[in-house]
Amino acid sequence: MAGRGWAAHNARQNEIARGELGGRGWVRGHVVNPDGSIGGRRSAMAAASGANGSILSGGLAISVRWDGLATVQRKLEEASQRSPQAVAWALNRTIERARTQVTRALREQTGLKFGAIRAATSILKAGPGSLHAELRAKGGYTSLKEFNARRTAKGVSAAPWGRRQVFDGTFIVRRYGGHVYKREGARRFPIQKLYGPAIPVEMVKGKSRLAFYAEVESFLPNELGRQLARIFGR
Repeated sequence: MAGRGWAAHNARQNEIARGELGGRGWVRGHVVNPDGSIGGRRSAMAAASGANGSILSGGLAISVRWDGLATVQRKLEEASQRSPQAVAWALNRTIERARTQVTRALREQTGLKFGAIRAATSILKAGPGSLHAELRAKGGYTSLKEFNARRTAKGVSAAPWGRRQVFDGTFIVRRYGGHVYKREGARRFPIQKLYGPAIPVEMVKGKSRLAFYAEVESFLPNELGRQLARIFGR
């Protein structure tokens, strides 16, 4: 194959390797399970998460109508009558601290680096007119190569969900960005590009979710009292 024909073939291979053909092409994106087995299609899992395509979103929030500890909710409601500004400050300080705890939990829960998790999260701050603060995450399922993937005799070794394991029969294609693939059968094609966890999905469950509410319950009541004292001088 030479000239224009080779160029067209090469362009198609690059298109396939990037996964742009989805289920119609030779490369299909699948998400691996924590136990190392091959899970569902990335697009199907995104749809199940309530998102379009591979972009997901998730959030953890607190407000004066927070349904956590009844004592905290009562204090928030009472304080909002005295000083909405104090409540907003308290909510914002709490959500910042909760973000740190959630990021730490997600490092262990997903196996991703601190910087990658931090970059995927953002904060919606409260104000006197909107006593609602939210920690948000946005992104898709993460290519398995991002979990310190390396070749072994049996397949690629990677550490999604913070657990290093060997994915039998998988291989790395360096010319296409070093992503991890697995053949679906005995033939050369089709192949599956493998993905690990998605930050927005993981953030709202497991240790991450528990870390968020633990920080809110331990820090918010005292911070609310401090902000009220700051305004009223007592």
